[in-house]
Amino acid sequence: MHILVFILAIVSADRLYAQRETMYAHYMFNILEINPAYAGSRNSLSLISLNRSHWTLVFDKAPITQSLNFHMPTDRDNVGVGFSFRSERYGPESTTSFYGDYSYRVNVTHDTYLRFGLKAGVSVYDVPLTQLIIDDPSDPAFASDIVSHWLPNFGFGLYYTSDNLFMGLSIPKMLEVNYFDNSLTAGVRTILQRRNYFFTAGWVFELNPDIKIIPTTYMRYQQDSPFEADITANLVLFDRMSAGVILRFQDAMGMMVGLWITENWSVNYSFDWAILNRVPSFNFGSHELVIRYDLNLLHSHRGRGGPPHF
Repeated sequence: MHILVFILAIVSADRLYAQRETMYAHYMFNILEINPAYAGSRNSLSLISLNRSHWTLVFDKAPITQSLNFHMPTDRDNVGVGFSFRSERYGPESTTSFYGDYSYRVNVTHDTYLRFGLKAGVSVYDVPLTQLIIDDPSDPAFASDIVSHWLPNFGFGLYYTSDNLFMGLSIPKMLEVNYFDNSLTAGVRTILQRRNYFFTAGWVFELNPDIKIIPTTYMRYQQDSPFEADITANLVLFDRMSAGVILRFQDAMGMMVGLWITENWSVNYSFDWAILNRVPSFNFGSHELVIRYDLNLLHSHRGRGGPPHF
């Protein structure tokens, strides 16, 4: 069973030949994960906790992604900072990452802003092969564990906002990393971490003061891999609750709901399932839960310039 989990997890995540960044459903609440220019874009000190899980009814070590992000404007005008922690597990395979974020805001007009961002940090990759239950214990492929050193990386991002619009373009990890060789480029083995390019955008349509419709999109490109794109549409009522749908082209569809419990706390949940996976035993879908805390800084001009709800 452990071997089956390992194989299915690696194949499903495209990690055997080229690791890809995780695709989130609630990306508009978690943009800092892929774009450092988002840091400090809200008028608040923001803390975001995310948990995304797959196949939870099938395996005891089902794939799971957990992250904790923090960002805020600073005393220095136009500057924002952030920090990201992420843990990913695919069966026995795990990756842990720590990244810091820095952004600088340029005022394009009185109500439009362009931010430039820099992300830098380290990742550790681990596969305890010697702990797996296999048919042939003498198989040399499982004779030793795979443990990477602390491997550094860095990325860039742009984030444009107006009163009702946001657009982002980013490369969160510039360096192509081979975790097997503990090297930043190549060797004779296939590179596991390739460069990912992201584009995000969203618009707030205000039908009246109590009803808003927010369509968003999330696109990812990686060399030698299929292009991926999400489209979501959320209906927001009274700035307190939301409900929407998710469509991931040629991959999945789903639904999401959100609730602003107080002015500081919000909770968002989504469920999506693979539309191309015809095997019922493994098509139990993915669950994603995001909890965000915002300490309002509207008394200050710092960090201004961002559409509502993002």
